[in-house]
Amino acid sequence: MESWDRYGSKDTSMAQHRKKAGAFVPALGLMASASCLIATALLVSPQRKAEARFPVSLFSEAKADDYLDDAVCAGCHAEVAADCPQSYHAAHVKDPKLPPDRRGCQSCHGPGKSHVENISDPEKTGRYIVRYGKVKPAEATAGCLRCHRGVLHESQWRRTEHARAEVTCVACHTVHHTKGSILLESKPRPAQDLRGGFSPTGVRTAKVLPHLKDEEPVLCASCHKREVSDFRHNFHHPVPEGRMTCSDCHAPHPTRQAVKAEAPTKGACVRCHLEKAGPFKYEHEPVTGWLGGGCTECHRPHGSHNPALLRAYSRGLCAQCHSETTTAHYPGQTCWSSGCHEALHGSNRD
Repeated sequence: MESWDRYGSKDTSMAQHRKKAGAFVPALGLMASASCLIATALLVSPQRKAEARFPVSLFSEAKADDYLDDAVCAGCHAEVAADCPQSYHAAHVKDPKLPPDRRGCQSCHGPGKSHVENISDPEKTGRYIVRYGKVKPAEATAGCLRCHRGVLHESQWRRTEHARAEVTCVACHTVHHTKGSILLESKPRPAQDLRGGFSPTGVRTAKVLPHLKDEEPVLCASCHKREVSDFRHNFHHPVPEGRMTCSDCHAPHPTRQAVKAEAPTKGACVRCHLEKAGPFKYEHEPVTGWLGGGCTECHRPHGSHNPALLRAYSRGLCAQCHSETTTAHYPGQTCWSSGCHEALHGSNRD
């Protein structure tokens, strides 16, 4: 049927449109069929798992007969084997009912068969075993987290500051009980023995945890030199005296949930300073921890020359933020001792 426009001319656009539409419908059908075929192929084909990386690959690719008796390890590593029963790990890997990849030396170092078979070739023999002091930091950590995922998952570890600094688990934690190790020793040591870390003479320090290479403040001080210098101030948290330790405030293995659960800085402080926790009707905004740095806006927690661990004394501390000069202040008084601003951490009063 022909159609005409309002000027009396034959309208061919309608026919052309119908022709194009007719060609387009089969094309849509072909596209839909192709999509169905692709979706079916994806469902039918097995999903390929990501290949395990070293050192996890040593365990995932090993067979039962790739694991040897611990006596074979002791043949070369006699000193380590003699001290190992006293180690923290020994109680967890000595059960003969455990699967071979969770038992004895090879639960950490991997199956020993290929290692022993290539013992004459140093390059190959090191390739088939996990040497935690010589592998990459990420590889060493992956080896530990095979068992210690309850502490931290590998993906969580990669987001920590310790991981970014390439600090491994074995930098702080002991594996073997070797001669000279302080593992499982309960006698505290004088603070002057902390290799220059802390200085109060004759003060007894905290006991050693059974899985650390040294006392916790000593381990932290070996990297965090600036914080060590802060503890030499007259006023500081009692870490050198052994009444506190670094992990009372800092989480060495921070999970994503733990970080989200606390406001920056303040969450750690109010565990002890509960009277400052709030919530208050009127709050000092920097103290809330969301607009500022929390407690550390005003305080230096590791040490200060001020008894209250303040960053600065007198009105200079407040003037760092409150720079207005229109209000007259009492001479020789601080903002909080002049009778004006007494509840600096927050108040429920007008």
